[in-house]
Order: sequence, then C-alpha cells, then structure tokens
Amino acid sequence: MEIEELRYEDHEDFNLDLDESENPVEILGATFRPSEVLFNMQRETYRIALTDFYDRQIEELKQFAFKELPDSIAYNYWLSERGPGSGNPISKFLHLKDSWEAVIFVLNALVWGEVRAKSVDLKTADVYHSGQPNLKFNSRILLTDELKQILENIKAVVNYSNANGLNLKCGYFIKIELIESLYDLQNNRNHFSHTSTPTREQAEAELNIVIPLFRKVLKNIRFFENVSILRFESFDSRYHFQIFKAYSLQRESNHNVSVQPERLTYVMTNPGEVIFAKWDEDLFSLSPFMHYQHDDTGHETYLSVYKGKRDSKFWYEPVKVRNNVCYDSLQSRFDAEKVELQNLIVP
Repeated sequence: MEIEELRYEDHEDFNLDLDESENPVEILGATFRPSEVLFNMQRETYRIALTDFYDRQIEELKQFAFKELPDSIAYNYWLSERGPGSGNPISKFLHLKDSWEAVIFVLNALVWGEVRAKSVDLKTADVYHSGQPNLKFNSRILLTDELKQILENIKAVVNYSNANGLNLKCGYFIKIELIESLYDLQNNRNHFSHTSTPTREQAEAELNIVIPLFRKVLKNIRFFENVSILRFESFDSRYHFQIFKAYSLQRESNHNVSVQPERLTYVMTNPGEVIFAKWDEDLFSLSPFMHYQHDDTGHETYLSVYKGKRDSKFWYEPVKVRNNVCYDSLQSRFDAEKVELQNLIVP
C-alpha cells in the first residue's frame, strides 16, 4: 500500500482497533483519536501498522476457513493457498473458483433446508429469472445448476424473509453484500473461462481481482462458526454424528451434539443417509441439495453438492472427486423432498 494512496476514512476497522488499544490524545481540553493523530503526524508509521493489521486479519481469515468451514469449501481453499499447485497462478485461481462455488452450493442447501424444515410458504415471493425481475418460483429454477440463478434464488428468499418478518436464520445471516460478492466472483470466473489458453500473467491479473472479493466472502460467512454440517450415525446414551468440517477430509466424529427431544425421530429417520445442518439450536436436513460419499478406504468422507437433475436423476459432485455421481437407491427420496419444496414455492 503506497503512502500517497492512503485515505484515513477508508480504514475505519483499523482506526477503531488502534483507538481501542491507545489512550485518547488530550490537548488543552480537546480530545483527539490516536489513529487520526498518527495518520496526520506519522503517516509512514500509520501505513506500516495498517499493513500489519491487515496481514494479521488475512491470516486469521485463512485459519478460520481451513478449520471451521464445511470441507467442500475449506479443502478447495486450502489447495489454493497451501496445496501442491498453489504456486501456479492458473492452478491457484481454479482451486479458488472451486472454493467460492462450494460456498454457493452450501448456502443453497442451507436456504432450502431451512425453508423446508420450517414449511415457509414462498408462493408470493418474487425472484429474478429468465432475464426478468419479479417472477415467481417454479420447479425448474428450484433445481437449476446455473450458479447465478442459484444466487438469485438465495437473494429472493433472503429478501422475502426480511420483508415479511419471517426471522429465517438465512435471512438474517446471509447478507446481500455476500451474495453480490459471489456474483462478482462468478463474473470474473466467466471472463477467465472464456480465455482459451490463459497465461500466468492473465491468471495473476485475475487473482488480483478475485482474492480481495473472496476475502469479503470469508468475512461474511463467519456465521459458519455456529453451523455444523453433520451425518447422524448412531445413538446410545448420546448422539454420534460425523462432522464435515475443515480441509483434511478425514472422517471425524462429534459426540457432543445436543438434539432437542422433539427432533429425535426427525434425526433418526434414514440413519446414516441424511446430511443435516445444526445451526445454533436449529437442526434440519440439507437433502436433496447435499449428500456424501465415502472413499474406498473408509478413512475419508466427502460432502457431495447437488449439481443438477438430468435424465430424471439427481447428480452430485463430491469434494475431491471431479466426476458427477448419482445415488440410485435414493432417487425416490430426493424426488419426494423436491415435491415438498415445490409445494411451498409454486403458486
């Protein structure tokens, strides 16, 4: 950051942090902010402290992403930052793209999971599709595999919840700023993918645009600290869940998940076959927009995100597995879940 480009009002988060750590400056009864005094009197010192502040913030965001986010997001972001190809800007960009697309798919599952669990009637909600605003939901756009339409669907539910006081968690925590940042990332992704053979220089130029945007996304999904993606395994004196979190993909169990008594039957239906979200005290299924796949050794399990419906089947992409897969034995259940949602959204 060049010193001549600095504008004091552009860095209020840093200014507040500095003001909280230093005593106010008092001169003849007048009180001044320490950050403002430093900016005006020692701008180079201000610049150095500002750079350190943002470097710490960036590293903290990375650690949050690696350790707290659902594995489909965390794994791809880890590959982008620390994986074998992270030194290659083209590879880095592609892994980062996979990570922000995973954010979109996970948000989609959360939104529709909460809507279905709470039986929220969206028949009068307006959504943008087919190039037009203020249209109604239908089953085709519910099951879209087009990422920008998925973002429009999420935005429509968020806006409808907030406008009608529905108090959906997705309405409160999924901010429009987050949706817009993801939309901007998709625009850059489309620009990059239309470059036939991108060079390192082109990839580096794109990274200069998308990395700050993705950091904005990470800041806006800190609510995942209170969201767990789970698969119910068994119950004896306590619940046993597999948890899908962090970049390692190793099978990890969580035996301390509290489930309200009235949700017992809900959780134990189809044991082992349903992906749940535990969001604070709420617990709801993410099917049919999310499933899972074990690896051949049984040591790893991958979240699988819904990628579209083709030939009357629901298709999924497991993290780390590049090919789309379907789960034949579960198709009738997925269809029944789709019908539940259709009944809530189709006028």
